[in-house]
Amino acid sequence: MSTKKTQKVIGKTQKIVEKQSQESSNKEQKIKTKLNRLEQQPQERQNGIIYVGHLPYGFVEEGLKEYFTQFGDVLGVKLFRSKKTNRVQGYGFVKFADKEVAPIAAQAMNGYLMNGKKLTVNVLSEQHPDPFKYKHGNQKLFFINWSEKAVEESNKEKSNEQIVKELQKLLANEEEKRLKLKELGINYTFPGFKEQLKA
Repeated sequence: MSTKKTQKVIGKTQKIVEKQSQESSNKEQKIKTKLNRLEQQPQERQNGIIYVGHLPYGFVEEGLKEYFTQFGDVLGVKLFRSKKTNRVQGYGFVKFADKEVAPIAAQAMNGYLMNGKKLTVNVLSEQHPDPFKYKHGNQKLFFINWSEKAVEESNKEKSNEQIVKELQKLLANEEEKRLKLKELGINYTFPGFKEQLKA
C-alpha cells in the first residue's frame, strides 16, 4: 500500500474517532442537564392558581376576573386564544393573591353550570409550570376577518384590462362546455355570454 493511501486511511479513521467522541460527549452533556433538571426541586408558589375549563362562549378576561373576585384578590387571568381567529378557546387560568383561596374557589366552582356549560375547575399543582410565565404568553393576537376582506377584494373597482381578462375567461369556459356537449352527442343550444355581449 502506498504512503498516500495509508495517509488517507489514517485521516479517515481519525475523523471517525473524533466524530464518535464528540457524539458521546454531547450525549453525556444531555444526560447531565436532564439529571440537573430532575434534581432541582420546584419552588413553592406564593400564589394560588386554578385552571378553569369549559368556559361559555363570550366569556373574556375582564368578566372572569370580576367573577372570581368574590373569592379573593385576583392578580391575573389568562385565557388561551386561537391564533387564527383570536377567539377564546374555552379554558384559562386564574391567579389569586392568597394561596389558600385557590382550593376554596375550585371546590365551589367545579361542576358549576354557567350559560349551559358545566365548568371544570382544578387547583394547579406545584409540579405544573406557571402559565403566567409561558414564553410568548403575553403576546397580543388580533382578529382578522378574512371573509370580510374577501368581499372587499371582490367588490373593488376593476380596471378595463381586468374586465377584458375576466370576459375572455368566461367565453373560453363557455366554448369548452359547447365542445364537450358536441362530443357527447348532445344537441343543446343556449344563448350564453356571447349573446349577452352582442345585445
